[in-house]
Amino acid sequence: MFLLAVSAEDAGNDIFKNVINWCTSNGMTAAQKILIALIILWLGFKLIRVIKKRMERSFQKHNLDVTLQPIIANIVNIALKILLLIVVIGYLGIPMTSFVALLGAAGLAVGMALSGTIQNLAGGILILVFRPFKLGDYIAAQGFEGTVQSIKIFSTTINTVDNKLITLPNGALSAGTISNYSTMATRRVDVKLQVAAGEDVKIEEIEKDLLEICAKCDKIVDSPAPSIWFSIGPGTVAIETKAWCNSADYWTVYDYLHRAIYNYNVAKGFPCPYTVVDFLKKQE
Repeated sequence: MFLLAVSAEDAGNDIFKNVINWCTSNGMTAAQKILIALIILWLGFKLIRVIKKRMERSFQKHNLDVTLQPIIANIVNIALKILLLIVVIGYLGIPMTSFVALLGAAGLAVGMALSGTIQNLAGGILILVFRPFKLGDYIAAQGFEGTVQSIKIFSTTINTVDNKLITLPNGALSAGTISNYSTMATRRVDVKLQVAAGEDVKIEEIEKDLLEICAKCDKIVDSPAPSIWFSIGPGTVAIETKAWCNSADYWTVYDYLHRAIYNYNVAKGFPCPYTVVDFLKKQE
């Protein structure tokens, strides 16, 4: 870093000397060139503002994603201003070698100091380009779940079900696993009930009753139709109800099925699994 600072200082001194030498050697012509350069700058900045406004109108006309609009506009705006400054400096005839060296040294120093920020910037660009999620989607990532509230260039904010705002850095977010629960139109709710195997557990009767419970909920869709799956373990029977619903109705159906199946289990008085019985005996 010390070497970078020294080289940047030397480059700055070279630029200053070049400007002084250029001004003293050109006399009144230099003043005229500076005036013309200022006019070019003024016209150039006005033209850049016009270009930016037309770009924004074009984005709105073509329904470009609202998250991308300001980012693209600002990047183009900065790039055009840098290009304008280079053109003006070239017109004045100021040597560019020292200027480029200063920019390179400064860029390297800033890049090393902001490595984490640059990683988040790159992650934000990847998210905005590939769109693994959008505003309003319900996602799970980095150990958190919630609805996407904002997508910024450095971070993404989600609102959890208990109304907490979580800010996730885009670098880690883009490099990790993202579960998007809002992409598909429908989701499946799975409710598993485990009972002890015995004469009281009649598979056909249980299947009929559970399908009737599903039919009573108008938010459960008919296609794909609800299904009941049975699996046998050591002395137990696992009964799993699988019902489909619109993604927006997931938690409503989730709550309904868990309540209804629990009440059904209590009403039927199914025997507990042997593992639970054994555990209770050990506590006595």
